[in-house]
Amino acid sequence: MVRASRIGRASGTRLKPLLLTLSLLAPAGCARLIGGEAGVVLEAIEYGPGRTELGRITPPPLRQRLPDADLWLPGAGVPRGSVVLAPGFSEAGRDDPRLQPLAESLARAGFAVRVPELPGAQNLTLDPADIAAMRRAAAAEAAAGRRVALAGISFAAAPALLAGQDGAASLIVTLGGFHAMEALAIFAATGAHRAPGEAGWRRDAPSPFAPGAFLLAVAAALPDGTDRLVLRVAAHRLRAEPSAPLGDLVPQLTSSGRAALALVQERVPEAVPARLAALPPVVRERLAALDPARATLRTCTLAIHGLADTVIPWTQSAALAAALPPGRAVVVTVPGFGHVEPAGVPAEGQLALIRAMRLLLAWRDGADPCEGSMGGRVAPHSPGPG
Repeated sequence: MVRASRIGRASGTRLKPLLLTLSLLAPAGCARLIGGEAGVVLEAIEYGPGRTELGRITPPPLRQRLPDADLWLPGAGVPRGSVVLAPGFSEAGRDDPRLQPLAESLARAGFAVRVPELPGAQNLTLDPADIAAMRRAAAAEAAAGRRVALAGISFAAAPALLAGQDGAASLIVTLGGFHAMEALAIFAATGAHRAPGEAGWRRDAPSPFAPGAFLLAVAAALPDGTDRLVLRVAAHRLRAEPSAPLGDLVPQLTSSGRAALALVQERVPEAVPARLAALPPVVRERLAALDPARATLRTCTLAIHGLADTVIPWTQSAALAAALPPGRAVVVTVPGFGHVEPAGVPAEGQLALIRAMRLLLAWRDGADPCEGSMGGRVAPHSPGPG
């Protein structure tokens, strides 16, 4: 079995690009031996199919370049299901080379994989246009006669969840996703979060990416061009150093820009809702349009989340499951796994990833992961508030 230290350190550089696009880690060798087909697919996602068993036993997939998406199809046979894949923030979009081992591995496993262009994600922000892009992609796959799963990674979980409620998709997969915009803002600014039913706050130090990314999302909706430019500078400073000085930028901002900056600099969780309310209406409207908490969620959802995630806490996947009707959510929490890079995935986490992949493959074969013995909420570890 591959040791956690090898996964977390020796191969960290090679794993980082993949983990930016999909928070799945293949426990090489061990996964293939104990995980069956799920382990073989996970191994290929980590190392690239050409170096693994999946590449040896399946033909190369066909990649089609379409006007608004890339479509990957199995090299032999008819697709047994379709995954519309929405990566997180990436300026390269569908051309990001980090997507290729993921899309190729899933195509070799019998899926059609459609990667649509998402204007918001490519501009490193949240944009309702991404919901429409996901709906068009799902409709195209449904028109081809294929069952559709919408997969949203990180912040792209929002358009996947919202696009998936019109009946075009029979499964939604979120990876390091979120349920409520307010909770996302609270964690990004303060590091506070809590699971459903908890009164007290859990406290974790958020990754610098969290406040930086949220500020970019807010800045993009501001009407003043100078505000947008200055806040992008602030966001990039925060992503490089959480305590970076920003005082020199304040005089250049309008009152709306200062309200946005004050939001990510707030440190009291209970004060964040008021900070959100102080944003200009156009910003609040955009955030509301991308807030899954405002939608009636009903589509079977498989939520996979690392317990070591410091960009979006795992409690957000728990909240997502709680918002769905009973029996319509499966949560797989992964010990030792983060949002972008793993902290060293132990055996328990490796087994959780195999479980998640088995659920996806079972859906490919016609099962409903939310029904019968396939369903249930998997929580290998749920630490108490700290």
